[in-house]
Amino acid sequence: MKTLSTRDKTMRCLPMLKRFSTRFMTGLSIRLPLASMKFFAPLLLGVPVFALAGNLAYITNQGSDSVSVLDIASKQVTRTIAVGKAPVGVAIAPKKQRVYISNANSQTVSVINSATQQTLQEIPVNAQAVGIALSRDEKTLYVADWGGEQVIAVDTAHPEKQQTFKAGKTPSGLLVSADNKKLFIANRDSNDVTVVDTKTLKTIAQVPVGLHPFALSLSPDGKTVFVVNVVSNTLTLLNVETYQASTVKTGQHPYGVAISPDGRRAYVSNNHAESVSVIDLTNGNTIKTIAVGEYPEGIEYDKASNQVLVVNWGTDNVSMIDALTNTVTQTISSPKLCRSFGQFILEVK
Repeated sequence: MKTLSTRDKTMRCLPMLKRFSTRFMTGLSIRLPLASMKFFAPLLLGVPVFALAGNLAYITNQGSDSVSVLDIASKQVTRTIAVGKAPVGVAIAPKKQRVYISNANSQTVSVINSATQQTLQEIPVNAQAVGIALSRDEKTLYVADWGGEQVIAVDTAHPEKQQTFKAGKTPSGLLVSADNKKLFIANRDSNDVTVVDTKTLKTIAQVPVGLHPFALSLSPDGKTVFVVNVVSNTLTLLNVETYQASTVKTGQHPYGVAISPDGRRAYVSNNHAESVSVIDLTNGNTIKTIAVGEYPEGIEYDKASNQVLVVNWGTDNVSMIDALTNTVTQTISSPKLCRSFGQFILEVK
């Protein structure tokens, strides 16, 4: 077990608490087929182009104020990007080519251009930003204020336009329904989930769940919200429409959950057990427990490679699990105190 320094413990409690360049010769005329222009346009504009082998995972490194960009297919970290202080959460806007990072200590959101992997701006939100999520149309960014009982709605086109609305105690994980009509908020210290109308930003339901709900995930069919209950060691399955709930057991101190594309399995990161539980959702049974790094937190399923990525806060690395065999196939280092809370994989088309 990794021994934590006083500084590391303090940081953990806060949120929970060869560049490619080209020069073109003057006077040189080049004729390109129209289909080629999409590739060459960034070069002509002086924008770096990165050869990508697969989908990208954005790993927040809370202890180094940075984000690592991991190419999942090549299993290589291709870039490390400086962001705000104590980055935690990730939200991805594939259409806008933007990645949003919540920074708990600087009370900002960093905006990364996913085409160039460069930070574009820091959005002040005046909140201890931890949980973060995007509306389905990418027009609104929701930021949970860990230090308060509120969530901030940010207009992504005009980030200075912000609205705050009520949540429960210590809001953490956020998730928008598939139809974009509801926002689900996991409230750690009130042991419930707030459901908000995304049009009016008014509460429409307050649903009791287990003790210390933290991370949220949505089933592929959009009908079920999965709620990780840290202290109860359970996973709540919450119906999106009726709010009826059922629970299944997890490992010790669950922190994150990823659902397989067919909706039949849940992968739960067990923070204190240093493992991932593979749960058969047809009967609620754990079919395998997979050892990973220390204090695993963020977890997500990559559909392109059938790999489950697990971000390990205590050992500063990412475990890659083959979902077909449920075995760890690779461990990739990342800078200090990596977390990746939220949906952190960008699907490269």
